[in-house]
Amino acid sequence: MSSSKPRVLILTHRIPFPPNRGDRIRAYHLVEFLSHRAEVYLGSVSDEPWESSQRDALESLCQSVFFARLQSPWRWLRASAGFALGKSVTQGAFYSAPLADQVRLWSSKFQFDAAIMYCSSMGPYAKLMKIKPKRLVVDLVDVDSQKWDDYADVAHGPKKWLFRQEARRVGRLEESLSKSADALTVVSPDEAQLFEKRHPGLQATSIGNGVDLRFFAPDAIPVEQLSDLVPPSANPRLVFVGVLDYLPNVQGLQWFCDEVLPGLQSVLPAVSLDIVGRRPSGEVQALAKRSGVNLVGEVPDVRPYVLAAQIAIAPLQIARGVQNKVLEALACGKPVVATPQAATGIECSGGMSVVSQPAGWVQAIIELQKPDQYAKMSSNARSEVLEKYSWNAQLEPLLPLIGIP
Repeated sequence: MSSSKPRVLILTHRIPFPPNRGDRIRAYHLVEFLSHRAEVYLGSVSDEPWESSQRDALESLCQSVFFARLQSPWRWLRASAGFALGKSVTQGAFYSAPLADQVRLWSSKFQFDAAIMYCSSMGPYAKLMKIKPKRLVVDLVDVDSQKWDDYADVAHGPKKWLFRQEARRVGRLEESLSKSADALTVVSPDEAQLFEKRHPGLQATSIGNGVDLRFFAPDAIPVEQLSDLVPPSANPRLVFVGVLDYLPNVQGLQWFCDEVLPGLQSVLPAVSLDIVGRRPSGEVQALAKRSGVNLVGEVPDVRPYVLAAQIAIAPLQIARGVQNKVLEALACGKPVVATPQAATGIECSGGMSVVSQPAGWVQAIIELQKPDQYAKMSSNARSEVLEKYSWNAQLEPLLPLIGIP
């Protein structure tokens, strides 16, 4: 089928559907945004089996879709071999020979008007293209070299050494990709400044995250469907949403339950916390044994739990980029109490309380028990997101980088 639309190749390190976690959310909306303006060819790797519904959803947006399974233990053997040769672990962990072959096949048939490599681990696939694209963009999203340094700062023993090595090697990869690409993008101005600080003389362009403002809305789910989720004894009700084996989320929840919750319970004995997300680690399961903590786990739709809560929390001590969980809660009209790390890159000061110390967290949550203060922050949360964080508004600056008018 011929078309006058430009052709765009997008490679992602996870299948970008359903858009239910940070990296999938941005990747999905990138595909959806470009599908209205170009013929999109999507290649993705996955460490999990996929369902036909995932392929169907993405094929409805794309000209062609190719998924490759990352099989353990071969994946980690390949990653270890790459590490022994000086590469990063993540680079080896996301390499797939079938996807490499598909990239060669697609790029031998025609020249892509643009190719977008989503995250640094997908960047090396660009070297495999038989006919080079007119424009090559690497979307780092976050400065992962800094993330690994952050992990090393709080790790001990062999992990500390491994994380520091990974930081150095991912940093070298970031620098190499920046020099070979026509543009390199990250998720916020703060990440762009961090990239330029870590890589003097190189530049990154900020392309922000948005939020689906129709899906995440105060009236998205009828109130009567939420009643079973709100026990009368729970007051106030807090919610945390995130992947529950992801180190920053685990550490943030531990910090909240250790440092904030006891002081909060001394003032508000009926306070409760719902923890919602996939793959709860042993540490998160242990938190559920504490008074007032409810481990919900994986759900098909997080919105009922967000809408049933009074306040969303983002207690991350380590955070890169923009936290989608914060934007989604704000879009639902829920005030957010967040650490400075979790609030980075989000311009919604009227809907968030940004505090770092446990006592400040307790006070912020107490303040939100005042009806006037709660109503004001709830209104500000929704209105500020409406004004600034539609996906179209956030992704529009990408078009000139990939040469699409």
